[in-house]
Amino acid sequence: MIRRIAAGAGLAAGMVVLTAGPAAAHGIGGRIDLPLPVWQLAWAAGFAVAVSFVALGAFWKTPRLAAAATGVPAPSIVQKVGAALDPLLKAFGLASFGVVLYGAWSGNTSPAFNIAPQITYIWFWVGMQFAAILFGDFWRSLNPFWTIADLAAGIRAKLTDTPISECPSTPKSEWPAVVAITSFLWMELAYHSSSSPRSLGIWLTGYTFAMLGGASVWGRAWVRRADGFGVLFTKLSAISPLHRDSTGRFRFRAPLSGLSSIPSVPGSTVFVLVVLGSTSFDGFTRNSIWRDFVTNRSGWELTIYRTAGFAAAVMIVAGAFSLAVSAMARTTGSSRTETMNRFGPSLIPILGAYSVAHYFSFVFLDGQILWRLLSAPFGNGWDLFGTVGYRVHYTAISPRQIAWVQTLSIAIGHVLGVAAAHDKAIEAYPRDVAVKSQYPMLGVMITYTVLGLLILLGG
Repeated sequence: MIRRIAAGAGLAAGMVVLTAGPAAAHGIGGRIDLPLPVWQLAWAAGFAVAVSFVALGAFWKTPRLAAAATGVPAPSIVQKVGAALDPLLKAFGLASFGVVLYGAWSGNTSPAFNIAPQITYIWFWVGMQFAAILFGDFWRSLNPFWTIADLAAGIRAKLTDTPISECPSTPKSEWPAVVAITSFLWMELAYHSSSSPRSLGIWLTGYTFAMLGGASVWGRAWVRRADGFGVLFTKLSAISPLHRDSTGRFRFRAPLSGLSSIPSVPGSTVFVLVVLGSTSFDGFTRNSIWRDFVTNRSGWELTIYRTAGFAAAVMIVAGAFSLAVSAMARTTGSSRTETMNRFGPSLIPILGAYSVAHYFSFVFLDGQILWRLLSAPFGNGWDLFGTVGYRVHYTAISPRQIAWVQTLSIAIGHVLGVAAAHDKAIEAYPRDVAVKSQYPMLGVMITYTVLGLLILLGG
């Protein structure tokens, strides 16, 4: 089963490699000379997505993802190593959280000499997304809010001599997580002083009170459903070949197959659309059109304009998907809510692809600053490991290599999204209806691909 899924996805992804070429660098300065105009590369990637749709219709005739989602048990050595690392990861997560919180409140006020913004915006926000896609949801071990809530529940159970209350792994609603992740995205992308350690400290303290305060009122299950980061990393981990089952044991499964088992709960699709729209807005802010628009604006005026742009980007992304959902619902005779819940997870590969495309160079290049900050995390004159003088090697990876990663990640991510939607369709509907129902989704995928690349490369 794993080989069949890999072969089908590989065939579709191969179309992308044949039809899409390298494009401009993003995140390290201006554009380079391109082998083709940007619009030709964007339409080539869109054409690749369309070709993949035809290939999937011809060779992927039965649903495969759900049957492969359970996977096979990982070798015993993986289970032992995972069990041994789990308490260490919990301790590391708590310690890192403490360092970031202390640095944000008490460290140097300049973000260039304070480790808190570096860890939060690069290694945590972006790095954990990459890690979830590749290695599964080990954030569940690192998450300091989960650890504190679980410890508090255990202590309370001992003091009251009662068993620890049940903490269902499947949340009843993800609307609290939508609010939580939106607050972070607004802080990162719209607030005029997002890089300020003190501003970050205020936001992080408020977020901590929301997580742990909610857990004290509604139980530790609150953290599972309200922590926007945990919800995001769990969704992205559905792409990974490594996952943990309900008992905590590690299993290997076909990449992408985890999308078939993502629960449909209120707010889950909206959550994905908000994050996807935020990434699109982040890319657009690097475009010359946006830069010219906000020139000479600062302070709260800049925040207002950024907030409006952020909201507009989310509404555009959500509106395109909503139109496709309405068309699919008419074709299949299903309700809009049912259709949205069924095909919402197919957006997750696109979300992962946008993260890679937009932030790959950011992590690989600007992330090197961590080596300097590890020696002086709070900007107070320390040089613990002798790396204070470290200089970022901006030539460690070439613009052309970055361009390949960006172009192919967006195109391949959309192909995988088409594959996931196709599998869901043929699982739910007769084959002829399933294929027809995917025409609107294909149109959205092509639109996302072309606009995504034009935004990314057209700066």
